[in-house]
Amino acid sequence: MHTVKSMKSAYQMISDEDFYLYKNKDSFTFDYFSKLSDEIILQVFKWLPKKTLMKCSLVSTRFLRLTQDETLWARMDLAGKSFKAEAIGRIITRGVIILRLAQTKIIDPIFEADFFIRNELFESKLQYLDLSMSSITPTGLQQLLKTCRQLRKLSLEHIQLNDGVCEEIAQNTDLEVLNLTLCSGVSARGLRSILHNLDRLQSLNISWTNLETDSVAILVEKISPNILRLNLAGCRKTLTDDHISTLVERCPNIRELDASDCNLLTVEVVKIIIRFKNLEYLSLSRCYSISAYAFMDFQNMPSLSFLDIFGMLTDGQLKVVMNSLPNIGINKFINSAVARPTVGTRRTSIWGLRTRD
Repeated sequence: MHTVKSMKSAYQMISDEDFYLYKNKDSFTFDYFSKLSDEIILQVFKWLPKKTLMKCSLVSTRFLRLTQDETLWARMDLAGKSFKAEAIGRIITRGVIILRLAQTKIIDPIFEADFFIRNELFESKLQYLDLSMSSITPTGLQQLLKTCRQLRKLSLEHIQLNDGVCEEIAQNTDLEVLNLTLCSGVSARGLRSILHNLDRLQSLNISWTNLETDSVAILVEKISPNILRLNLAGCRKTLTDDHISTLVERCPNIRELDASDCNLLTVEVVKIIIRFKNLEYLSLSRCYSISAYAFMDFQNMPSLSFLDIFGMLTDGQLKVVMNSLPNIGINKFINSAVARPTVGTRRTSIWGLRTRD
């Protein structure tokens, strides 16, 4: 009882002011960033991860403006992620130049409904774009590529295309590298559009795209004479010796050629290929109409350094070929690297360019 009375007495002696914490009126918090120029803050921001930049944009109006500076978004790696409608469009408008979107899921539409009304002349700054094995509709892809006119290297591996997409690809006249491996929907009309405009193309992978005979003819007749690396694998019943002969005449400077799984090629194609004066790499894997002894003629081709002929010879035959061609590496590369953005374990770069800060 005595204790309770003592507590009540003590409580009555405490002023209400003692229950509250007041800010010291004399204290002043100085904003050090106010003394820094935008240029200096941007130099700090460029070292921050993209997620941290997004958080910084919530700090103040000034930070929001600075975090949207194009220099901070030049390269991005968003591989394996899923994007809601219009999300990719917002990323592109930030001024990204190198963009990795491999194995992503992208939902239409790419841009807001009135985007092209408000930004009629908008042109993205994308130069290097990797969409390999992404889930995107031809409509969405066409809308994305509609804003791209500066592309230099593009990968659309294992994506469904249409003539509209091919026409948008063709508008990038500075394109040097194009990977269309396993793409569906590549028609003769679409292929003609691409080849007609891309005079600077140096590396093309159009393997396993189910090209019809007329498409193959267009390819070898219209492809840029500047081409250095070409993959035609998978033209099982459409690529012939005559097509290779046409290719030799049009593109004499080819250094890498992959004609694997082209079953109509015969022993005569070896004599045709020898006419390439600068060819360094050749793949004729699983071209079953070519006999083992036909490969011996490649000893008359001093420029050739590597020859892949997987799945064609017995161990004994392979040994004979290797002994006959001591200066040529036989069966050194299982997979083709022509035009592909990533090779081996390098998953943080595309075509040798970093995608992460």
